[in-house]
Amino acid sequence: MIELSESAMRKLALGEDLTDAEVTALFESDYVKEGSPYPEFLSAGTPLYEAPGSLSLIQLVDVEREMFAYLARHPEQMRLITPRRFEELVAAIFRNNGFEVTLTPETRDGGIDIFAVQKNVFGGDLLHLIECKRYAANNKVGIGVVQRMAGVVDQHRANRGIIVTTSSFTDAAEDVRRTMPHKLAFGPYIDLSQWVVEIHQRNQAKKSNT
Repeated sequence: MIELSESAMRKLALGEDLTDAEVTALFESDYVKEGSPYPEFLSAGTPLYEAPGSLSLIQLVDVEREMFAYLARHPEQMRLITPRRFEELVAAIFRNNGFEVTLTPETRDGGIDIFAVQKNVFGGDLLHLIECKRYAANNKVGIGVVQRMAGVVDQHRANRGIIVTTSSFTDAAEDVRRTMPHKLAFGPYIDLSQWVVEIHQRNQAKKSNT
């Protein structure tokens, strides 16, 4: 387990910004584990994490804020974090946009990494299935991944399947999506980077108003 430095912990406690090196350490540290009493950090569904006694819920929120700030400046780093960290990041993005999210177990083999529920005030909540592909820039998501997602959406009777990636999609994959726009949605790197920036900007606005 990689632990955060005392200076980084002190900054989190005081709500101060971390350095790039300290934020990079967050990507490698086990600041959250399965079984958490703090599901609000990344998952508003099944509790998946356990925070060590040294980190309070407020500090965990600060960790998330620092990650968004860092990735807004260095979006290319999303291609270097572990696949599981990338899934956690995507879950945090959707949670910050009003979804109730649940990460599936890391060993799950079914293509679905996140269940995201969009609450509907008129009833009939919308279920979105999310698959995360942390790929190199030149490794495009192909038609096979998209076709499997379409099948899984039908299997789960979900409203939509969303594939989020740090790369982009092949022309064939885009063709499939265009045939079923209400069933499938894509989150390529260019959109993903913008989502991170928007959340960071909202966090900055909140911080300025406190």
